Amino acid sequence: MSLNKSGIRQDANYIFFSYSSIVSALNACNGNVKFTVYPEANHDLWTQTYNNPELYEWFLQHRRQQAVG
Repeated sequence: MSLNKSGIRQDANYIFFSYSSIVSALNACNGNVKFTVYPEANHDLWTQTYNNPELYEWFLQHRRQQAVG
């Protein structure tokens, strides 16, 4: 499974450390998680996320697996 998750530290509505634990657990199970933290983004992390060309490069690196029938 591949997962791209963005996070912020400054947002009171956001539980940063819970996501950090989830990312660590997924990686421990051979997950492919990219976790990007924007320390100063406050609640609007999507603007920086979608303005980051690395997101689109990450999208292009992944393909849907064929179902095994």
